[in-house]
Amino acid sequence: MRIVIDLQSAQTESRFRGIGRYSMSLAKAMVRNRGVHEIVIALNGLFPATIEPIRAEFDGLLPQENIRVWYAPVPVREREPGNEGRRLAAERIREAFLAALQPDIVHVSSLFEGYIDDAVTSIGVFDNGTPTFVTLYDLIPLLQPDQYLKHNPGYNGFYMQKIEHLKHASGFLSISEFAASEAIKTLHLSDDFVTNISAACDPIFKVKKISSDDETELRKRFGLYKPYLMYTGGSDERKNLHRLIRAYAKLHKQFRKALQLALVGKMPRGNVRALRKTARSAGLKRDEVVLTGYVSDDDLVNLYNLCKLFIFPSWYEGFGLPVLEAMSCGAPVIAGHSSSLPEVIGLEDALFDPFDESSIKQKLYKGLTDDSFRDKLICHNNKQLKTFSWDESAKRGLAAFEKLHAGKIKNRTPIQDISRDVISAIARIDNIQMDEEDLITTAWSIAGNMPVTTTKQLLVDVSEISLGDAKTGVQRVTRNILRELLKSPLDGYRVEPVYGTQDRCGYRYARQFTMRLQGSSTDISEDDPIEVRQGDIFLGLDLQHHVVMAQKQYLEQVRQRGVFVAFVLYDMLPIVLPHCFPYGAREGHSKWLKTISEFDAAICISRSVTREFIDWLEVHGPKRLRPFLVSWFHLGADFDRTETAEALPKDAGLVIGALTTRPSFLMVGTLEPRKGHRQTVAAFEHLWSYDIDVNLVMVGKRGWMVDELIEHIRRHPEINKRLFWLEQVDDEYLEKIYEASTCLIAASEGEGFGLPLIEAAKHGVHIIARDLPVFYEVAGDHAYYFTGGDPYRLALSIHEWLKLYKRGDAPKSADLHYLTWEESSKNLMKAIRGLLEKDQCLINNKNIMYKK
Repeated sequence: MRIVIDLQSAQTESRFRGIGRYSMSLAKAMVRNRGVHEIVIALNGLFPATIEPIRAEFDGLLPQENIRVWYAPVPVREREPGNEGRRLAAERIREAFLAALQPDIVHVSSLFEGYIDDAVTSIGVFDNGTPTFVTLYDLIPLLQPDQYLKHNPGYNGFYMQKIEHLKHASGFLSISEFAASEAIKTLHLSDDFVTNISAACDPIFKVKKISSDDETELRKRFGLYKPYLMYTGGSDERKNLHRLIRAYAKLHKQFRKALQLALVGKMPRGNVRALRKTARSAGLKRDEVVLTGYVSDDDLVNLYNLCKLFIFPSWYEGFGLPVLEAMSCGAPVIAGHSSSLPEVIGLEDALFDPFDESSIKQKLYKGLTDDSFRDKLICHNNKQLKTFSWDESAKRGLAAFEKLHAGKIKNRTPIQDISRDVISAIARIDNIQMDEEDLITTAWSIAGNMPVTTTKQLLVDVSEISLGDAKTGVQRVTRNILRELLKSPLDGYRVEPVYGTQDRCGYRYARQFTMRLQGSSTDISEDDPIEVRQGDIFLGLDLQHHVVMAQKQYLEQVRQRGVFVAFVLYDMLPIVLPHCFPYGAREGHSKWLKTISEFDAAICISRSVTREFIDWLEVHGPKRLRPFLVSWFHLGADFDRTETAEALPKDAGLVIGALTTRPSFLMVGTLEPRKGHRQTVAAFEHLWSYDIDVNLVMVGKRGWMVDELIEHIRRHPEINKRLFWLEQVDDEYLEKIYEASTCLIAASEGEGFGLPLIEAAKHGVHIIARDLPVFYEVAGDHAYYFTGGDPYRLALSIHEWLKLYKRGDAPKSADLHYLTWEESSKNLMKAIRGLLEKDQCLINNKNIMYKK
């Protein structure tokens, strides 16, 4: 059985109240106890800030692909005039989205949502075939219309319309026996239509030891400097807070001087003003009644644990979850003796008459002064709490679903038909008023909400290489990996190269670039914007700091839709070697790292980069709700044979000839400070001064902060004799240079991988490398290592290596194991698959999950 849970009540203003906590706890318990059933969580994309926290709540309990997000035209809140057309369309769009998920049962966690915010709930306006259960909390406005409906015609219309929707439900899950009996009596239902599943509270609500420092900080933050009695919940009339304040004011003034009354929770401003007015009228000073405003769950747990007495004066509740939460935290609890509260608290002595201020005052006084009574209340908690369990509530709910579904075979409507039917349904709405923008958003929502019926996409970011391939190291990696991905994509995915720019929101399919890459002609005039779906992967393969940061908000939106967003991380060099980069490079790279670490994963090109990145994350990484995933893979080393070969330079033959006349040492890489060219040139000057006849050839473009070095090279007496600088070299020419060289010198002070080591090994060229961890990782025992930054020490190392070479004892790179680009690409895909499945990963105390 496939069960779809509409969890909007954990997204709306209800999330700050008991309904939101109840809905989340019940949904998680249903997921834990689902057995053979499949559960899908449906979320409203009009509440973007709530999506990641909810995904985090289910992380490890439910596959992320089972959390689905739908969209609709906005605004739709019923309190605001002019929203009716959008709201009516949104009701049909939502039901069509749910129907397209092919559910056997839909469970609406709270039907009475959408008056003050952009929630959308309905039953039977589009889909009349799927059985729908509704969590029933209470029918208070229906039973108390004078207080809740009479003076608010707008809310009255909203509420009564929801009652009409309620009549189309297939069953109710009530939160208490009291709520069940009220519904059966009021709505004239049969007993088996309503299932009492009761309630419980989240495991975070428990007795805990709070350090004196944490207590001091908490009290200071909320202005609670004295022992306090506490209430938490809403502030509408039935919560009875005005009577509570007046009853508290009746306590003797001297007795009150040592106390405070804390009203905890987010409350409307108008209600706050009215409560403060009542307190002043009762003779209470401002600090005697503390209204905290919204508090986090962690703070709420601590406040429950620290309160001297918890009081819940409400005269009408469907359940009264705060009572159970306070009891779970070990607080002595007293409450009104009406509605469901006697059922929840389970102790006659703890109850008072909520309509009688004297009764409230007397129970307050007893709870604050009578230690034996307080001990009795606390002792009772342990016994009573055993009768409530979210797992039991979930099992009862699932059993009700199973009972209704038993033996029924649901006919599945094709998704294409659902899309067509919902468009027709919206078109049939009488006098619907929607402007052109609304219609565009409606069309976009319908298209985007429908589940994918085709292969998922692996969206490969080629933003830099597609607009101008500089053929630098990262672009070579991007080009070669992309070619292999296009030939052998990740199982179940279609590879789609994409690109973004800094000045236009969103990414586009790089169709023109892809056809050029594959040697095909193209008549595509413009690349289309990408269309993403749940389960797609966005892979930041290319390196384009500014585009990623400009597109951060867009990438956050696609992540909310269920796209897995990961980036390839090539190095941490501007962070670990800031002196080797231009001013601002460290800050720019750090900003980019912070941006990518707010998404899902990073795949580093070596274990060394992984260690450096993990160290950085532990200090600078953002606070996360779900773990950030980190893995690694190694690069390949094929030369690019698919590029059109350029003619070799005219002097290529002379250069190659010169390299073969004596031992030739090769450096490959952009001339920049960290690459060690300055130290190496100086080292060879020492060798030449001792009549050691060797060549030094440097292949690489001019980089930054090397003007003095370039001038020194160009004026060098050995230039084009025993010292060569080849600035423009394609792969074919570079391969010939490798073949003519004796030894590669990897003198870099820092690398992400060290691709030239692999290229050298491929040609059997020996290697002398600085003793960097990443070089040991790549070359192992197949290289000769040197230490330090002194040119003379490097010259001695080269001289010692020459002795070993002449004896045939120099480490041989030919035995070094290296990967082809095909193998590298497969390892990258394996790393991504491992991240998706969280396979063989470790997690540290900073919420970072990484490959061993």
